Amino acid sequence: MLDERLVGLWSDEDLYQGDMEAADIAFRSDGTGWTYWSRDGGSFEVLRFGWHTDANRDLTLDLHENLSGTWDLSGHTTEHRVASRTPYDKQIVLAYEITQAQSILRKPGARSELVESWGLPPARLTPCL
Repeated sequence: MLDERLVGLWSDEDLYQGDMEAADIAFRSDGTGWTYWSRDGGSFEVLRFGWHTDANRDLTLDLHENLSGTWDLSGHTTEHRVASRTPYDKQIVLAYEITQAQSILRKPGARSELVESWGLPPARLTPCL
């Protein structure tokens, strides 16, 4: 089962403006997705996954590929150079909740809180509109 409310690109950009790092997660309607992490200075990492949800608001991510490398701006285009591409076999189960929220610029939207089942602090993400 897929919770259609998760479909789209989610980011922490509105929460941590001016930060040296950025994190995004994309959920596609076909049950695939990816995370994207980058840092000022040109490094990035991508994890590709399959995903599904259940009635208990558990989100399961089946991680299957890890890519990393460097990025650079060329005009208005970001160019990525993949230095490492490896299979990745890990499953993560997270509890999640989607609530109404406002960005720091008072844009209405939703916020998702993902809490890893191991008791780590929640990650707060907002959809990219």
